[in-house]
Amino acid sequence: MLTLRQPWSAHRSWAPYRVILPAITGCMMLIASILPWFNDPGGTKLTAWQLPVDLGWQLRFGFLNYGLLCTCCTLTIFTISWQAWQIFHAQQSADPTQLLATAHIDMKQRYRQAYLLCLLPSALFLFQFLVADMGMMAEVARNQIQLELARSHFGYATMPEFMPILPFTLHPLHLSDRIAILFDQIGLGFFMPLFSLLALWLTRAFWSHSTQQTGWVQPPLSRQHHLLTYGLALLGILILGRPSLALLSHYQAVHALDAGNYSKALQWLDQARLLNPTLDALPDYHSERGQAQYFLHPQHPGIESETYLGAYYLTQNDIYTSYQTLQNAWHAYPHTPWLRDELSIALAQLAEMNKPLNGPSQARLVNDEPALPWLDELINIDSSNVYAQFTTGRILCELHAYGSCEAHMRVVLNLQQSPELRSAAYTYIAISRFGLGDTINAREYLYKAQDFDPSYRNNTARQYMSGMR
Repeated sequence: MLTLRQPWSAHRSWAPYRVILPAITGCMMLIASILPWFNDPGGTKLTAWQLPVDLGWQLRFGFLNYGLLCTCCTLTIFTISWQAWQIFHAQQSADPTQLLATAHIDMKQRYRQAYLLCLLPSALFLFQFLVADMGMMAEVARNQIQLELARSHFGYATMPEFMPILPFTLHPLHLSDRIAILFDQIGLGFFMPLFSLLALWLTRAFWSHSTQQTGWVQPPLSRQHHLLTYGLALLGILILGRPSLALLSHYQAVHALDAGNYSKALQWLDQARLLNPTLDALPDYHSERGQAQYFLHPQHPGIESETYLGAYYLTQNDIYTSYQTLQNAWHAYPHTPWLRDELSIALAQLAEMNKPLNGPSQARLVNDEPALPWLDELINIDSSNVYAQFTTGRILCELHAYGSCEAHMRVVLNLQQSPELRSAAYTYIAISRFGLGDTINAREYLYKAQDFDPSYRNNTARQYMSGMR
């Protein structure tokens, strides 16, 4: 008996993909919650579950994080996949009862909801990083500056960055610098929701004909639905509007400073901090306030006006005067983190003036020794400064003070989780062990240095291991 083969139909052939692709999209969102979203310059890879949501309202809860957002999106997308399977099952059975039971499902509306949910985690992360959470930006910029300065003294080339950053010109209050840090440190997990959005958009194309053929049309929206939509939109504007208005107020303050209207500039800066208190963590913000206060009240200096003068002298390349001004402020006023960051920049520039650890080894002592007093003072001000600890250890290694070099490098290991910095620290601990005659342990440290260097950039460790040095 011959069976007649039915003609090909896109409606029937694409039906399984309407179930499979949303399920794959949900799995991608689930994977996004466990992948690193941001690689902190300190070496810590932060997953979505380790990144709390902070939109400028200073309301941080450990359970409200990007991992939870991705999980909620995953459950929603799996729900869509289940509804797609119900429709597919009803079409395959041709049972009028099942068709009537699934007729009220509007897949186009479900997809629109899922698009927004897929876009939500990445969009909120960008908004938080670039607009809202200036406290996190201040910490990241501090770690980035220290890492960039330490990299310049590794003794070998490091992995090039996507967007090169100059440590002495990095200002986290500038949007372009925040974007540069983001592109250099962003992880794969950030892109997974965007890939999920693309996959879900491709899945929607398979429903373009089936929704018309089966009569699944969107029902008219009720008044309650409209009110809910408008309420959610208003809530989103209120939540996201506050830090956005803070940046707008700051731009108005910068314009007033350029125009010489210092009273107005102070008003705008106060309003910006009222809208987003995390601006208080940025040295540039206090330097701008100090500029206005310096010209309004030149006879009454304060911590912010002294910070402005120190920053101004740095722009004029008068590094020592900048250091003196900031040092006086450090002794006269409370030791705030932003003042410490500004003073650390001045001390780092003084240490780098003679370009230590550069040039032929026999000529380095002339340049290395003058940097040590500035580095020691920097360590006294901030013992967690990785650049100062690492550079001091390297100079002491050149001076054959191997025990002191090893002590500083072990401090670096306790402070940093960055693989490339740990590789360099283990390298100079090994060199110190060689200098002290401990060959066995020296080779063990060289093995550790190579383990933290999968990209084979650390030529120093490999040359010592092979006996070339």
